[in-house]
Parts: sequence; C-alpha cells; structure tokens
Amino acid sequence: MPALIQLCIVIATIGLLVIAAMTVRMMTRFDKATEELSRLTHALRESVVKINHVTEEARALATSLRDWVPPVQRVLDRFEVLGHRAADLSSIVFEEFEQPVFTAAAVAHGVRSGANHLLKRLMHRFTHRNSPLLGGNDHE
Repeated sequence: MPALIQLCIVIATIGLLVIAAMTVRMMTRFDKATEELSRLTHALRESVVKINHVTEEARALATSLRDWVPPVQRVLDRFEVLGHRAADLSSIVFEEFEQPVFTAAAVAHGVRSGANHLLKRLMHRFTHRNSPLLGGNDHE
C-alpha cells in the first residue's frame, strides 16, 4: 500500500477517534445537564406542592374572613353612630356653657379692672393728701 493511502487511513482513524472522544464528552455533559434538569424539576414539583398548600390556606383564610366581615361591619357602624352622638352631645354642652363662661369671664375682668382703678384712686388720694387737686387745706 502506498504511503499516501496509509497516511490518509491514519488521519481518518485519528479523526474518528477525536469524534468518538468528543461524542463521549458531550454525552457526559448531557448526562450532567439531564441530572441538573431532573433536580430542578424535582425542586419545582416541591415548590408547586408548597404553593398549592399556601393557596389552599389562603382560600380557607379568605373564607373565614368572609364570615367575619358582616359582624365587624356592624360594630363599625355602631361606633360611627356612637361617634356622631358624642360629637352632637359635646357640641350641645359647648353651646350651653359657652355664653355663661364668656359672661362670667367678662364680669370677672370688669370687676378686676374696676377694683384696680378704685384702688389706684384711693392710693393716690391717701398718698397726696395735701394736694390742691384733691381739695386739700392750702386754699387760703
């Protein structure tokens, strides 16, 4: 056999070996990827089960809350009525006591002002006894 044909057979054999090695390497990588995908699928299934459980609990909670809403609404309505009554009562009390309190404050202010003025005049009169302005004894 000529040397050229032997060289071609060797090159073709080496090429086939390289292709076989690459195929085995790719198969190993593919197996690893398949294992990772399998683990991911398993984790995803577990997550879906947990999500379904949470969804069922949320539905149960929503159902129980639906039963609680009307009584709570009635209590809130009662508090609203009570708040309006308290506001009306405080308004009535304020209106009833506002005018007398203002009147009493004005009277107290007037009495204090008048007493202050009277005391000032008396003090002035007793401190300046011999003053001609007050009709003292110096009129001769």
